[in-house]
Amino acid sequence: MESFNVFNRPLRIRPATQLDLDWLVDVDRRDEGVAWTNPRQWTDSEVRDHRRLVHSLIDADGARIAELDGVAIGTIMWRVRNLARTDPAHVFRQLDASLFPADGMFVEIFQLWVDPARRRRGVATALKCEVEAMARTRAIGLIYTHTEASNSHVLELNAKLGYREVRRGPIWDDIVRVSLVKRLQ
Repeated sequence: MESFNVFNRPLRIRPATQLDLDWLVDVDRRDEGVAWTNPRQWTDSEVRDHRRLVHSLIDADGARIAELDGVAIGTIMWRVRNLARTDPAHVFRQLDASLFPADGMFVEIFQLWVDPARRRRGVATALKCEVEAMARTRAIGLIYTHTEASNSHVLELNAKLGYREVRRGPIWDDIVRVSLVKRLQ
């Protein structure tokens, strides 16, 4: 667990536990993308499947919670992937294979969320740095993420942290998203 100073108070970043599952699922289902305009009703089956996915991320040590004064104000979730084991139709396969390390291992950031009242104050940066540190300890040399092309704040954050654009276009719907990668030393 790492501590950072944000809002002139200590920001604690800790591993998520199964006790955080409901909160993490709720945060992820909010889908607060810039292009998002209408809440979508999830079917019971979609909610169950999503809970299983988030549960698996927690079990795989792929989720962190940012807390301020003991209150969760942000999260980042990720999964370790191997390019050779991804579906040929996946967006990763649309990227130049030379972007990936020789072993094909990389981290895919699945979700980055900060409470709207706490944004643009370093919480997201601290969370992304936490994932980068974890990747380095596991000798993983690349991080992949994507965001909506209209989400200028997240694009600026990624540029500041050294991520570079490698693809622009729709992924699973008509919204244009920007795929970004960062090589780790």
